[in-house]
Amino acid sequence: MAWIGGSLPISLMPLPGEALQSWIGAYARRLHATNSAFLDAIGLTGARTTQMALRLTEAEADALHHATGIPRPVLTAMTLEPYDGLAVTIHPDRRRLTRPPAWRFSAARSRYCPACLAKNAGRGPVLWRLPWAFACPTHRTVLLDFCPDCHRPPHPWTARRLGPRSIGVCTRDSLTNPTGRRPCGADLSQARVLRLPETGLVLPAQQHVSTLLASDACQRPAALAELKQLYALAWRILRGLHTVADRAPEVVRTALAECGGVLPQLTDEDVGHDAHNAALGTALAHVALHPGHRDHDALFDWILEADQSLHKGPRANIGQRAGRWSWSGPALVERALAHLDRQATLLARLRYASASPRPRWPTLPADTIVLRAALIPSMLWPGWTMRMLPRLKDRANLRVGTFRRGCSSFLLLPGAPSELNFERVGPLLGNHQIHTDRDSVERRIYRQHDLTPLASTLAQLAYALDAHGAPIDYARRRATFTYASTTFDHHAFKRLCSQHGWRTGQEHRSSLLRWYLLMLLTGEMHPPPSGANTRFAWNCTEFRFRAPRALRSFLRRQAEDNLARHGIDEPLTWEPPNSWVTGVTWPGTSPTSLAASDVRDLLSTVTSVHEAGDALGLTAEHIRLYCDLADISTTTPSNAIGNLSNQLTPAAAEVRQGILAPEELRDLYENQQRELAHIAQLASCNPDTVRALLVHDDVPLRPRPDRLPPRPDITRVWLHREYVEKRRPMAELARERRVSHYHLTTLARGWQLPIRSTERRYNAIGYLALPWTPSPAMQAVTACPTALDRLQTIVQVPGHSSIAAAARAVYDGRDGALRQRITKVEKAAGFRIIDRSATPSPPPHTDTTSSARPPRSSASPTDPVRNPSGPPGAGRGKPDCFRCVTYAQSGSWERGGLVRLLRSRRVAHPSRRGAGGERPAARGNRLAESRQRAAAQPSGPRCPGHSRRHSVISRAGRGPAAHGGL
Repeated sequence: MAWIGGSLPISLMPLPGEALQSWIGAYARRLHATNSAFLDAIGLTGARTTQMALRLTEAEADALHHATGIPRPVLTAMTLEPYDGLAVTIHPDRRRLTRPPAWRFSAARSRYCPACLAKNAGRGPVLWRLPWAFACPTHRTVLLDFCPDCHRPPHPWTARRLGPRSIGVCTRDSLTNPTGRRPCGADLSQARVLRLPETGLVLPAQQHVSTLLASDACQRPAALAELKQLYALAWRILRGLHTVADRAPEVVRTALAECGGVLPQLTDEDVGHDAHNAALGTALAHVALHPGHRDHDALFDWILEADQSLHKGPRANIGQRAGRWSWSGPALVERALAHLDRQATLLARLRYASASPRPRWPTLPADTIVLRAALIPSMLWPGWTMRMLPRLKDRANLRVGTFRRGCSSFLLLPGAPSELNFERVGPLLGNHQIHTDRDSVERRIYRQHDLTPLASTLAQLAYALDAHGAPIDYARRRATFTYASTTFDHHAFKRLCSQHGWRTGQEHRSSLLRWYLLMLLTGEMHPPPSGANTRFAWNCTEFRFRAPRALRSFLRRQAEDNLARHGIDEPLTWEPPNSWVTGVTWPGTSPTSLAASDVRDLLSTVTSVHEAGDALGLTAEHIRLYCDLADISTTTPSNAIGNLSNQLTPAAAEVRQGILAPEELRDLYENQQRELAHIAQLASCNPDTVRALLVHDDVPLRPRPDRLPPRPDITRVWLHREYVEKRRPMAELARERRVSHYHLTTLARGWQLPIRSTERRYNAIGYLALPWTPSPAMQAVTACPTALDRLQTIVQVPGHSSIAAAARAVYDGRDGALRQRITKVEKAAGFRIIDRSATPSPPPHTDTTSSARPPRSSASPTDPVRNPSGPPGAGRGKPDCFRCVTYAQSGSWERGGLVRLLRSRRVAHPSRRGAGGERPAARGNRLAESRQRAAAQPSGPRCPGHSRRHSVISRAGRGPAAHGGL
């Protein structure tokens, strides 16, 4: 056929999204010609459709446009050129395909949908030539890759001279024909397909991928990044189905069943790239990449496990495992770091910021870390320490100072290069106790706590400091201010002491104030100066809680004067804002959650920092940190500023200010009728100071009452019930009745109520719901913080040959400590509990039949243990001796039973010395006398395990009823 110039006499419009090869083949069939004849007719002699399908040259595009009238943009859209670099890779100089960005599927061939071929007369879209096309959304089937007869990629769009004439058939040369010139001729429209559910996983994944492939130029980078992520996930999913399939979540089994239940084909180094593998891998990758599915996180964790199974070396760390995802872009690297966070050490979690909302690869140079060190104090800021310090029940050996230093050093690790480890970043802040600081964080404070909040907070703070900076150059302050370079105005301090009735003190007090001044300037707690006494550190700790507000304000002004003297225009103190850290549940408490007025009211009623911590559910260090941050303190007079003055000169009285000013003091005392103790609390001074000032002002003093004014709502019955029986804290009762702690304590002492220790560790029996009232002796023994420990010791001692043996068995071998505890218990009870005057013979080891319990009738009526007139529990069981106390040896008593046993039993126990501590000779005489007395007494029942009878040893020969029982 031949035409002379112009357009073809017969036109054929391309279908929407049709491939160029499909349109050329259909055009040739419409003209009853072959593909090559069609191209020759329009002036493209020698052109090849396989190359034109990739990219059209200018001549080819002009010829097709003039011959068919199809616009050039439409012709370009029918080729693979719009997908170059996105789904396929076309060589820039030659029209041939190189390795694609994903799925090593050769785009020289085409997949197909049989139903679409039958419906569209053998024509198909250009998407079938892309490796990301694996399903037909119209007919809900998986695309096919091969001819059902010749099992090769088919050529359904080629019009050949030798046929076949029908559409939608395979035109590949037949393998059964010897000449090889006959086409296969298999009807592709009748091939068997795999049906997909409409609400399954494959079809939504195909629709999402098609949307990405249709992205415009501005959206193309994001689409390419997501396609890379999908392929990185899909590749590992297909490999994992052959390695860790038994641990796969349920969604993997669902997708596998949807794709026919056939495992993907694998090679030695890669996965299969047919439509079945692409459908299965992409569907699961779509679930793992986009949240919404219930197995979203579980599937990603399984993918990470599958990826680890492919690692041929030793188990990789978090950096090596996350680095395997670098090809897919930073998004998957960050997500891999986040999922691997729990398996990493604290140092790795900080370096990669894996616990933060945005993990990232450590790419910062060492110079950036040095600059960050200038923005960080040597000890973590007080407010952030309050947030990161857990509310520990055991406050012993917390070492909060080293914890704060360790946290500041850890702030330099996020994003740091690998050569900057914890040992090298600590000295940048002046922290040289490397192992102590690190152990204080990981093995002491956070030993039983989750490190995730700490790792997330420190990483976010570090990157926020890099982005926003800080208004204080801590490196300059560390180099500028020392004990020697810090100035302190002693004259101003003397004037302040005169105004408030304080004594200025000696060198110790001056060193203490300089220490606090240096802490304000540098943000860290310095060691005691040379020559300081042994209690200097303790006084510093107390000063932070008890320093009066006026003194704190004075020291802040002194610190600001030091900054101005060195030409430093910076705020005195600063903390990163709370908004810099998100997504963290504080293990401690945020300072913003505490109302300063409420804390100030609380501190006006407590007497110790531990009492304030118990009231707020915090540790004592939380209270001290909040006092440092909010410039508040308890109103209890502080020993940190020394004994308060009782004698004021007229010159000193003239400069009094505030509450101690003459007019204000007279109004409080005469008009408002305030007590001296109350005025002293308001002024943070001693009541004697207030009394001396009133005398100086010629104010007549009210006579001291013999007793506190009566309160109808505060009675001995109420205080005994709430404080003694219910064991409520005295401070809590004082706040409830709106009186001072001293008021209630004075009433309790006047009513002869036992005052408990303020120690937090309190295990007395007052909290037990006993069915009886303990005896006075029992109340005396248990009125201490270690009541249960005392009772356990007393019942564990019997049954041993000596106190030394008992100490080795139940008291860690501390013989002297055990004797001291027994003596204290007996002193509290008022009588001897353990009789040390006799030693029983050891039990025989040959005959065990004699240990049978004797009949109840064999007991003597005078046996004090079986005396029915004794206290509850007396008369039950056998008499006790020091070799067989079954209730003490078993250790299975109940608390109520323990009290009953101690009330009813008198446990005899010997020791190597007599009751008076005499030597063995004197003890032998005592033993002989004891045996004579025992022989004259009625014998009790035979003790199990012994060959002779023992009498129950009581206090000085008297029965238990003589003292009312323990």
